[in-house]
Amino acid sequence: MRYRIMRKNGILLIIMILTVWLAACGADRDTLNGESEDSYDAGEGAADDAGEDTADDAWSSTAESEAAGTAAASDTVAGAAVDAHSRQTFYLWEEGDMPSQTEYTENEGRYADDPDFRPAVRTFPVPEGTEKKGAVLICAGGAFQYRSDENEGTPVAELLSSLGYQSFVVDYRLRPYTQEEGALDLARAVRFVRSHAEEYGIDEKDIAVMGFSAGGILSGEMLLHFDGITDGTFLDAGYVPDELDQVSADAAACGMIYAFYGRLSVASADVESFREADLPPTYFVYGSRDPFVGEFEECVRALQEAGIPVEAHELEDMPHGFGAEGGWIDGYDAWLSQIFAENGGQNHLGDETVAGESVYTLNTKVADVINDPVFDDYGRLIFPVDLRISGGLELRDLDSVLMWYNNVNPEKTVEIANYLREQAASGEQIFYDIYTEEEKEADPDKEDTGLFLFRGDPGARTAVLNAGGGFVYVAAMHDSFPQALELSQNGYNAFALIYRPGAQTACEDLARAIAFLHENAEELRINMTDYSLWGGSAGARMAAWLGSYGTAAFGEEAYPRPAAVIMQYTGLSEVTGYEPPTYACVGTSDGIAYYRTVENYISQIQQDGTDAEVEVFNGLRHGFGLGQGTVAEGWIDRAISFWERNMGSYGR
Repeated sequence: MRYRIMRKNGILLIIMILTVWLAACGADRDTLNGESEDSYDAGEGAADDAGEDTADDAWSSTAESEAAGTAAASDTVAGAAVDAHSRQTFYLWEEGDMPSQTEYTENEGRYADDPDFRPAVRTFPVPEGTEKKGAVLICAGGAFQYRSDENEGTPVAELLSSLGYQSFVVDYRLRPYTQEEGALDLARAVRFVRSHAEEYGIDEKDIAVMGFSAGGILSGEMLLHFDGITDGTFLDAGYVPDELDQVSADAAACGMIYAFYGRLSVASADVESFREADLPPTYFVYGSRDPFVGEFEECVRALQEAGIPVEAHELEDMPHGFGAEGGWIDGYDAWLSQIFAENGGQNHLGDETVAGESVYTLNTKVADVINDPVFDDYGRLIFPVDLRISGGLELRDLDSVLMWYNNVNPEKTVEIANYLREQAASGEQIFYDIYTEEEKEADPDKEDTGLFLFRGDPGARTAVLNAGGGFVYVAAMHDSFPQALELSQNGYNAFALIYRPGAQTACEDLARAIAFLHENAEELRINMTDYSLWGGSAGARMAAWLGSYGTAAFGEEAYPRPAAVIMQYTGLSEVTGYEPPTYACVGTSDGIAYYRTVENYISQIQQDGTDAEVEVFNGLRHGFGLGQGTVAEGWIDRAISFWERNMGSYGR
């Protein structure tokens, strides 16, 4: 997320920009008869006497409820006959037993809801044939004056249900009721969903709340004060609790969509209250043109200080009130799926975890990673596209298809898969095409190429890595991704190339990748000065050839050659005299790349006066990768040191 300097808005500024906020809330200006309230209280429940505007009947909860299917008077959540396959509407409280601290008996045209309004929850089931992920309860915004259902309620619920979430829109109490009373409505809806988790086909742990603008503030109020088993007697001593009040209103996650924890227009930054409330992981989305950006950022920082997991995204050039627009739903879906997985509910992808990881496990199927929506259409390139991989193959068994490789570490495979997913879900671009759409249309094989980024420090130097595979396939998950991750953890920006089979086409793809990185270095926030080329087996040949012959030999403009070439287990013997500084490592039991050939290759480079180094590991076979748990473990640290000592002396 891109943070800016926090802006402190005073009360006067809040009043000045409130009209802008309401205008952008996504409803027509007619919702308030073309006008806005002169001022609102900070959530204490009384409308300012200066405001005499009349809410349009079209925005009353009654009108919205009729559009969704009005609940009969007997249809309350306490005795609900749930049909998990149909849309239904249930009143949240029994008639005459709604906990209240506000006396509301006459409207006089000031409020959107009449005194006989009853809070309700509307259900949006997951379509038949779609895997159920969990549940999300949605609160539309509207400055507590109305509910912007047409922008932030029904369409959001329909979209989330199509993604596998049992979705529920909560029609909570508005002014003159207090923020606390509305929050109690939401808590009641959460209890209803949890009590019927089995019917809805979800785990009771996998329930999230989401709110837009004032609806997000309401969600925060519920999580701060009304979750757990807090019941209506907290506000109304005359309320008679029922069995549903014994059900927890806890939520596993909170979505703050252009919203924050706090009161209307005033974000909370109370670290201690956040910590004491034990708030769940929270997802923030807001636009860069929202007048409350400063409040959002202040709240995010306070939550982080309190130790609350937070993911926040600022949408460029978006105003307040964008609803489901802006493309943020996919990122939210990926984030929430991960939260539910960490919960250990029924939708966890596997039952055997790797320390520090949570979504993919040793039991996760390769197909589940490839088809994860967070990866868009490039998930297929994470694993070799030129091999036939069974859809049922689990990550633990990847070594069974990576011919010519040894020491494949299943735990590292899981770590890499989770790392890529975490980066993509956070909004980081992790994959880059190196060919244009026109080039791919002319040569469809170029569809299966690209660069995976393992981000290091902004502006840091760059490494390009090429996995081996005999020029038949690309074994990136073992032979370039792990090395790239190590480099990124050392601060360097590492790009793992997915290339076409064949020595010539592979080198053309590498040349294009080098050209792409040079041409886009500023946008990518990388430094291509003193870059390095890395490779294993066939990928090492690619690195050596590009290092010696340069990009012009493979169809691109001439770009500087690398400061260092790092080679693993390849029996290359040709020496041109133009080799860059070269580090190599190989095992004595390698039946493909004879270690004496590697030693001789390095010796010839040294004789030409170029820095070169070789490490030979006793007993290791071909394709040992990082060599974890073997005599080769730690070779990559020495290779990095080799590259660093040659920075500034070559490749200019």
